[in-house]
Amino acid sequence: MRKLFMLCCLMLSLPVAAQAADEKIDPATYICAELVATGVSGQPPLFEGLQIDGYAAAALDKPVADPNIMAPLLEQVYAACQAKPTEKVIPLWQEARKNQAVADDGPWRADKTTCKQYSENEDDGSGFVIWLDGYNRQKSGKPGSVLESDDTLKAYLDACAKQPEALMIDVMRESAK
Repeated sequence: MRKLFMLCCLMLSLPVAAQAADEKIDPATYICAELVATGVSGQPPLFEGLQIDGYAAAALDKPVADPNIMAPLLEQVYAACQAKPTEKVIPLWQEARKNQAVADDGPWRADKTTCKQYSENEDDGSGFVIWLDGYNRQKSGKPGSVLESDDTLKAYLDACAKQPEALMIDVMRESAK
């Protein structure tokens, strides 16, 4: 458990560009076998988990990205998925998330975090970009993602840098059409 938590913290501290090589998933259709296969390398599937958690949070009207719940969620859902490889991940994740004590406030909020706040703390916020992408896809009901490629991610971050007072979610909605 501690190892998983430390890996989550490490992943959240990596710059987004270092994570851009990972692939975007569709949280609505992602199944357990995919999640389990992604975690086979011994590393937790955090890139995928962040997208799923953002998607689940949006469905539950929870705008706060809480990094403290990622390790327990990943562990619980990963274990459940091993027993149910054909199940979709999102219902399992949503159920697990309902049982977690999630922060009501924090620095990374879909409804309040500005591009300036991100630019002042990019290392800490890189995981939030991944989480916010999942959140945006669920809220918008559209498959567009800034995680499609390194180019789309860079375009989003550039657009955000040019609009420091804008909410990150608003810039993302414009960038991920």
